[in-house]
Amino acid sequence: MNPIAIDATIITQILSFALLVYILKRFAWNPLIDMMEKRRQQIEDDINQAKAEKLQAEQIKREYQEEMRKARQEAQEIIARATKISEEQAEEILVTARKEAEKMKETALADIERERDLAIAQVQAQVATLSVAVAEKIIRKNLDMTGQEEIIDQYIQEVGELPC
Repeated sequence: MNPIAIDATIITQILSFALLVYILKRFAWNPLIDMMEKRRQQIEDDINQAKAEKLQAEQIKREYQEEMRKARQEAQEIIARATKISEEQAEEILVTARKEAEKMKETALADIERERDLAIAQVQAQVATLSVAVAEKIIRKNLDMTGQEEIIDQYIQEVGELPC
């Protein structure tokens, strides 16, 4: 056997292989390449879409964070205003209460002064009445000095026993 000998089977195999390559190239290779290109394009589109969605999500996240910051700031402002208003109202209530207490104190002092003046007037009226009564008795009895002193002492004791 000659190693270089060409036999008809080898030629048939080579022709069959060439025919197979031609058929595969003609009918299978182009559709396979087209399918691979479509798949590559689909993957590229998906990656680009994912990048765009990621950018959009980051933008939405930034907007959300800004809105949350504004909402917190507004809430703090509302709380500060409410606190200030409540403090002002509390101070107003205290001032009103102090004024009312002062007014009540002044009214009470005026009432006390009026009652004191009335009591003094009543005591003075009683003393005047008693003085007139003592003088009347002294004149009626026309007693001597010791008798007059006894009557005066007796009326002083009576005045001291009177309620004021």
